[in-house]
This record gives sequence, structure tokens and C-alpha cells, in this order.
Amino acid sequence: MGVGLWGQSWAELVARARGFRLAGVVDARAPARVWSERLGVPVHRRLEQALRSHSPDVVLLVSPPTTHRPLAETALAAGAHVVTEKPLAPTLADAEAIVAAAQEHGRIAMVAQNYRFRRQSRALGELVRDGKLGRLRAIRCECRRDLRAAWISPRDWRGRMPHPYLLDMAVHHVDLVRSITGQEIVEVDGRSWTVADSPFGHDPTVSALLTLADGTPVAYHGTWAEALGRETSWNGDWELVGSRGRATWTGGVQAALRGTVALELFGQRPRRASLPVLPALDRLGVLEEARRAIHAGDEPECSAADNLRTLAAVLAIARSTEERRAVRVEEIRA
Repeated sequence: MGVGLWGQSWAELVARARGFRLAGVVDARAPARVWSERLGVPVHRRLEQALRSHSPDVVLLVSPPTTHRPLAETALAAGAHVVTEKPLAPTLADAEAIVAAAQEHGRIAMVAQNYRFRRQSRALGELVRDGKLGRLRAIRCECRRDLRAAWISPRDWRGRMPHPYLLDMAVHHVDLVRSITGQEIVEVDGRSWTVADSPFGHDPTVSALLTLADGTPVAYHGTWAEALGRETSWNGDWELVGSRGRATWTGGVQAALRGTVALELFGQRPRRASLPVLPALDRLGVLEEARRAIHAGDEPECSAADNLRTLAAVLAIARSTEERRAVRVEEIRA
């Protein structure tokens, strides 16, 4: 559902993914419909029409976040599982409604947090869980990209949406903090600012201090208006400091899946950490996990129910930047 620039990439990916068949696409816009016909699958103007015609197993939502709730509720009621692009929804109430609809109809609702299905993020998680770093002391993550002259315009939904960087980019990194550490974020204190020569009507740059449940601080900085020529990969540059050593994740600026994880035990020379072998990577990993969960009849990783915690943390940062104060995540959940 939705074949804009990213939706086209998703459609092509599904069309060649092992174990999947692209049944059709949905988009009412003329340019999108012309492009879609090249895939050799039916093109529909409305989701309801596609659901009646195909009875698909899964509906993949690659539409603006404000449309996720009504589209997900429609698909789930029709008996389809749903995989939605992040953010799950622009408000926690809409996100909770999607979770409730999935439970009501006995279907899976999953968020495409594809950064979880990268070998480097998995490697960092293993180092933390195995105690290689000792007691975690602090985390630092910086993601710097320059989208001032990119495909985004002031008129499209990213150009107009409130908190564009937080909801469309930082949501990946906040989710990785939870995944890597196995802990929840309990408090945030953030500031954000506008950049006049960017296409964003709202703040494309944010800095925040996140606090984990055990008190570990996470220093986060992200921007879509990097003007100093110091771009990172979309993953960001990561540093995890523990009582016994540190781990870093860097590189991959041109190819996000090619970053390097290094482990330095204090008093020893840094070395490359081994990366785990995964059944599938990135968005293919999302699809494979959805397929596994559907066949197993259990909750997938990145389920909408779990992703409520990621979204709540991101919305807490948004509130913090608006009110210029520290915000407990439980304020958002309440």
C-alpha cells in the first residue's frame, strides 16, 4: 500500500523475496500507477478493492504515518496480517488502536524496524548480553545526514510533518537502544531546532539525553541537515562503554550493511568483533520474521505491541523538545 519512492523499493523487494509473491499494489496517484504496471501485477486505487480481489496474507503499509491506523484496521478486519513502515503511528492512541485491532482479529501487526536485522546491531546486543563489556556505563550514538538537497520537498509529508527527524529517523536508533541493551528508556531530556536552508518545516536536528531503567545514560544526536561534511551511515556511529571495555559501530556510510563493530577490552588492543549469521538481513529480515511468526502462530520481533515502547520513547523526546524539560516515558504511556 503506497508506491512512492520507498514504496517502489519495497514492492520490488517483495517481488523477488523468497517465500513471497507480490499480489498487487495500491496507490491512487497516476505516476505511481504507471510505474506499478511495470511489475506486472494488478494496480488498485483503494485498499478495500485489493483486499476483495486478492485476499492477501499480508498487507505492507508504505504510506504516510497518518494513514497507518485506518489502513491497518481495514486490513486486519479483512483477515490480513499487517507489516507497517515506521513510525507505527503519529500518536500513541492510534498505535494502541492498531495493536487492539490485531488482537481482536487474531492477526499479526509488525513494524518494519529493519535496523534490528543488521549483523552489527545484533553483535552489539550479544556483547552486552554476554557481559563482555562488564557493567554498561554509557552509550553514545550520533547520526548525521544531509538531506537539504535530497528528494524531500517542503510540500511532501516529510517536509510538513512535526518532528520529522524524530518520527522518521530517530525511531530506528531509539528502537536499537532497547534491542541492544534489553532495557527500557524511562526518561528523556531533548532539544531540537529548525534549519532554515532545509526542506523541513519543523525541526530536522535533535540532541537528547536518554536514561535507561538501570540509570545508564544514552547521549543521542541526530540531524538531517549536516553541513560540516561529517556524515555517518544511516545506522549512526555508536559507542558503548562498560566497566571492562568499549564497543563501537562505525563505517557503512555508503553501504549501511558494511559497518564495522570493534571491541576494546581495557588494557588490550582493539579488535574486530565477529558478526552473527542471520537468516536474512535488513528488510528481507523483516519479511522473514513476519513469515516465521505467521507460520509459528506467535508474536514477531518488532510486533506493534512491543513497538509501543519505542514509539512512546520517541514521543517523549518530542514532548521534551516542545516543553524544554525532562519527560518520563510513563507520562506518554499514561
